[in-house]
Amino acid sequence: MDEIVGRLASVTAYNGKWARASVRLADGTVVNCVGEALIGLVEGNDYKLSGRHRAHERYGVQLEVRVAQLEVPQDENALCRYLRKNYAGCGQKTAAKFVEWAKGTPGGLDALREQLISNPAAVDFSAVTRRAVKMSANDGPEVLIYRNLSLRLGASGVRDYLLRRLAAWLFERVGTLDDPVSSSWGRLSANPYAPIRSLDGYGFATADGIARYLSFPASHPYRLGALATHALREGCESGGHTFLTDLEMEARIARHDPSVRASDAVRAAIDNGEPIVASDEAYYPLGLYNCEVALAGHLGRRLAGTATPITTLSPERLAHEVSMAEWSMGETFRLDASQVAAVIWLLTSTCTVHTLTAGPGCGKTALMEVCVQVICALGAGQRIVFCAPTGKAAKVLGARVKRLGMTSATVHATLGVEADGFHYNEENPLPADIVIADESSMNDLALTRALFDALPPGSHIVLLGDRDQLASVGPGQILSDMLELEADHRTLSTTHRNDGGILDVVEQARAGRCDCVGRPDVRFSHGLPSADATSMGRVIGVFLRAVGRCGIENVGLLMGARRGDAKVPGWNVTYMNEVLREHINPGGRRVPGTILKLGDRVMIRQNLRLEQGEDANGKLRFEQVVNGDTGRLVECQMDSTGRAVAHLLIELDDGREIRFPGAGLEALVLAYALTVHAAQGSEYQEVIFVCTDGMPGFMHRGIVYTALSRARERLAVFADDDVLRRVCARPIPRRNSRLVQRACHAGASVRRDRVTNNSERACVGSVSKSHF
Repeated sequence: MDEIVGRLASVTAYNGKWARASVRLADGTVVNCVGEALIGLVEGNDYKLSGRHRAHERYGVQLEVRVAQLEVPQDENALCRYLRKNYAGCGQKTAAKFVEWAKGTPGGLDALREQLISNPAAVDFSAVTRRAVKMSANDGPEVLIYRNLSLRLGASGVRDYLLRRLAAWLFERVGTLDDPVSSSWGRLSANPYAPIRSLDGYGFATADGIARYLSFPASHPYRLGALATHALREGCESGGHTFLTDLEMEARIARHDPSVRASDAVRAAIDNGEPIVASDEAYYPLGLYNCEVALAGHLGRRLAGTATPITTLSPERLAHEVSMAEWSMGETFRLDASQVAAVIWLLTSTCTVHTLTAGPGCGKTALMEVCVQVICALGAGQRIVFCAPTGKAAKVLGARVKRLGMTSATVHATLGVEADGFHYNEENPLPADIVIADESSMNDLALTRALFDALPPGSHIVLLGDRDQLASVGPGQILSDMLELEADHRTLSTTHRNDGGILDVVEQARAGRCDCVGRPDVRFSHGLPSADATSMGRVIGVFLRAVGRCGIENVGLLMGARRGDAKVPGWNVTYMNEVLREHINPGGRRVPGTILKLGDRVMIRQNLRLEQGEDANGKLRFEQVVNGDTGRLVECQMDSTGRAVAHLLIELDDGREIRFPGAGLEALVLAYALTVHAAQGSEYQEVIFVCTDGMPGFMHRGIVYTALSRARERLAVFADDDVLRRVCARPIPRRNSRLVQRACHAGASVRRDRVTNNSERACVGSVSKSHF
């Protein structure tokens, strides 16, 4: 890294997370500096700054600062000036007396300089003056802890923002002890892995880096336990598994440290109370284990017996009602025989768990419209709730049911996200008799468990989805597992939407092949050269022309790879977004302290409940956004200082306008191009799909099928033909899940209990009769 030492001439912080400064060197040269490590530095003090020099197109050469360390003067006169500047109540005479006194203490002036750097608030002037002398800057213990961490760990590579969060985490635990700085350091150095469990962003790699920097024993039980937890969580998240097998656990741990035996790591994790569950040669993260057991219990109870159907009308009467509903939807609208049978079966089934699966254009939503219209016509007063995993999917579903006087919301919004969970749960069920959940393959284990938690006893749930689409981003394979249970399953196979050539290639991908032959509405590039300005320019040109025809919200540029370098050409979303922004929004005004510009197309990468101010009655109003919601950044409101973003105004594609807090800006990313996973649940008039090869566990036919099936009118595929065929031939990887086995076991237990209880009641009845 490059390093400079100089006096901080000026510093301006933005959003409390990033700053710009000028530093004057001893020879009078002024260096422009930027970075998060500049936050909190005091103008006029000397600092040693480490980082990398970068050439900025507007500001010239700048030092991107990674580490900032206070430089305490070596010269006694300069040290006196430093004390006068930084300590209120310390004049020239007091400073001189104190320096002279410090020279005679153990460690002398070197010890004083160390304390001025690591714990300046603890410097005691009482030996030379009775006046109160304290630091001029009103820095609390948390800031001092951060400065100490920065001093000790700055060279370890830990990002500055994380050191600040780590300081806050430590301060919460040491409180107002006599020496919070030393206490915090003692706590961290004793176990650098402890913050992993409760400090977001502080993972095993960070902890391990700190531990190595501190020469922490690699075989220490704290490290082994944390390694087991990290390997397990990483393996489940990357593969969508709810658990790992013995062999998978061994392989995951070996990837991080081949010298560690998996059995030793797991034993250490269990002994240390890590959130791991070992069950029948399988290892679960505690949260996923609890979710699987809870959801299996719900399913077992629901599938163990019969329940009151949605309606008790005869099939003949229902067929008449279906016919009436068809006419109300238009003279040309008709269900085919299999769809009519599905409607009647669903409405009369005594099972409360229903699935309706089909490929694109087979009429899942239309069938549900007919079902709901029949239910409403019967006047049974059934409370029906529609939901979907993303805002865009909920908007599409809501548009279909609006004419019936109904609405749709995201699953999160339906359940009501609160600080400690969901508003609707087992203790407070949803006010619903029928819940219809669209795009259910996207719901992961945790969200599905929450949805079933909130279902009232006896209510019906209908899960709509496409079994060949990608499974959820999070762990679980909900729709696949559901289809293995003895629930009410209906599958539609007849296509009613005229997708022309698009449907042909979608069906080929479903079958694991692709002929790479163009159609009137489908084009193949028959090659994908290395990423450079020319090859990427062709894709960009196709995208921009599509945007000109349809509008950017109706065009999807989808790619398999997300990660890359924004400055290095590559077939990935990171680089493509940076390039597209320069074409589409070159003059957008920069949001201070971020890479975002007004006018940018953005995506929200977290599930968040956002405060939106007060309504007309003075009550706080909230909006729920979910990972994958996209929209346009239209306004930036700064706070009273003018240096921090108070909130951003975002127009979401689902029609909502939300105030997004400045404190959560890390959850926003550019969204001109999207990964296929991020586009799941969306439809576009035109899709441009860039298919590159990759690991079989990541690039497989599910990626291709999902990408192609997002298109309604036009589809352009950029890929090498052999690569595309190879990816299509790969089956969708199976995920580890024991939901089916657990649900069957739970159902069997319920049935045994019923038999036992019935037998006991029969015995009680016979005994009672014998007394008469």
